[in-house]
Amino acid sequence: MENLDVRRNNYMKVGKYAIYKAGTMPVNNVRMIDTTKEFGCMNTAERFYEEGLTKEERKALFLEHRMLVNLSHDGEFDPYKFYMPSQTKDGSATVLTQEMVDAYQDGWDLDIKSDILIVTDKTPGVVAGYPVADCPVLIASDLKNGVTATAHCGAEMIDRYLPQMTVEALQSKYDSKLDDIYIYVGSHAGDSWTYDCMPPFAKESFWEETGAIKQNKDGNYKIDLRKALLYQLNPEKFESYIVNNDDTITNSNYYSNSAARNNKSKAGRQFTGAYYKKR
Repeated sequence: MENLDVRRNNYMKVGKYAIYKAGTMPVNNVRMIDTTKEFGCMNTAERFYEEGLTKEERKALFLEHRMLVNLSHDGEFDPYKFYMPSQTKDGSATVLTQEMVDAYQDGWDLDIKSDILIVTDKTPGVVAGYPVADCPVLIASDLKNGVTATAHCGAEMIDRYLPQMTVEALQSKYDSKLDDIYIYVGSHAGDSWTYDCMPPFAKESFWEETGAIKQNKDGNYKIDLRKALLYQLNPEKFESYIVNNDDTITNSNYYSNSAARNNKSKAGRQFTGAYYKKR
């Protein structure tokens, strides 16, 4: 891999791949974003802002947050050009085109219906990704063809095999080869995520077969999203496979839906996504 710049602190080797604790991974011209709470809430939902703010005021604050992220990335992307699709739960994939980018000044105003959003090197400075608080975002980048697929892989969508379908989207649309695909999994909840019954989303047998859901002595069920996701994307198949191992539930630097039940400071969204550096 050329120009692979990774913070190599606190990682552990697992087979042929490494799980890294933190850091953005520049490879060739593609970049990853995993913002943490440092830059503020990365969406416009009313419940995450002070009471009484209008939608326009929340949008203005969200833009300020994106501008801060842009500065931290040396101005490599356009803070107005952030894109997130609304999930359709059918495995559909959409390629972000220049026509779509030009449709609105603020990319957040573009309504995209899709489970997988693909950004290419033909639209440099444009960010595709998702505001999340516990769910992992999968980023699969074909370094040879200059295309990157992003998908919001919450538990329900892992059950629907969205991680696998994200890689298959690159294979079907661009004839991508596994040797050319670089995998990044964003920060996500660790195995302390708890249900008091068998989670209703867990319809596939792999949850129990792999130990991704375990019942404790107290009768509660502990969920390990990482284990379920890695089951679908066998790291042995890929040249480069990096997982941000930060636990959003317990790490104070992240927002978390699970932790927000008892800690209001954890209510919000960080952003995980990818872009091609502006030329």
